[in-house]
Amino acid sequence: MTVKIENTTSRQQIIIKKCHICGHIMESYIEVSKCVKCHKSFLPLNYFGKIHAKNSTEFRNLFATSKEIREEDLIKGLYTLW
Repeated sequence: MTVKIENTTSRQQIIIKKCHICGHIMESYIEVSKCVKCHKSFLPLNYFGKIHAKNSTEFRNLFATSKEIREEDLIKGLYTLW
């Protein structure tokens, strides 16, 4: 019997976020900027540690990908990396 072991380091992690308003669960490779169900807008993780954006294009660039986020950056109960 042969067991195939998948290399998990090559797969990109998924960010799982729960909306704190309606409780909807969202999955994405980039931080979600708005709830798809209730349309509540979200700030990016580490918002106050980043340079504040001067326009909407710069603001969209503040949302990190799953590769850029560390476990310590997540808000427990609202985010997880999978």
